[in-house]
Amino acid sequence: MAVASPALDRALALTQRALRLTSLALHPAGAAVPAQRDEAFVLAVPIRVGGAVHVLTAESDRPFDAAMAETVVELARLFAGLADAGPASQAVLDLEADRAQIATELDVVADALIAAKHTAVDPADVDAVEHALTLLRREQRRLRAHTLDSGLLSALQHCGVTVAGDEERLAALPPALAVAVQRVAEALVHGTDGETDEPAHICAEVTELVVKFRLDSADKIRDTSELDRWGRRVSALGGELTVQPDGVDLTLPVRRAEGRR
Repeated sequence: MAVASPALDRALALTQRALRLTSLALHPAGAAVPAQRDEAFVLAVPIRVGGAVHVLTAESDRPFDAAMAETVVELARLFAGLADAGPASQAVLDLEADRAQIATELDVVADALIAAKHTAVDPADVDAVEHALTLLRREQRRLRAHTLDSGLLSALQHCGVTVAGDEERLAALPPALAVAVQRVAEALVHGTDGETDEPAHICAEVTELVVKFRLDSADKIRDTSELDRWGRRVSALGGELTVQPDGVDLTLPVRRAEGRR
């Protein structure tokens, strides 16, 4: 059974096309590999994925010269990292679990504020405590990944993002990728907050492999630090995040078999 990884699928397909190979696949050691035939040539490269040994098999209709063989061997090292995509997904979900735990622990602070509100005498103090409680509740909602509870489409709408295009593809994304899409949208929303400017309107256009977030004004994105952090996480998941003058392009990894969550 081949190693399952969206990033790996994409890398293998692109490499096979670029090197004009008949086939290129990664299998666990011991799995059946293409037999050497008179009209075909097979190069097998063993690599370690996590704690297991796998074999990268490249098949061509012409002999492998030294340069081609060296290229396949060098690329095998990259494929080993892409094949082990589980930790990247788990890291994203672990981060969300930590955020949810913090949000829950903040309930203690909320209870203290409610108690202070009931004991306050001065109306100004009551208003101050109420304002603090409102801010706390807002941050608690931001900490939780809404997509894990109500789905990605609902989460984007909750962020104020208008969605158009292939909504079914968004609904079918695995949890870690869905969280990443939501957090990128939130980063855009938070990055456009200003005291004097009108709130930015953000729309998401979903095509086969790309979610394009577009802002109503090209000068809305002020802080890209959060986008940079999520860009690194998206890259680890096999996708790509590119900041454009008028928004963000989020390229999703190729998945051969997509299922609904």
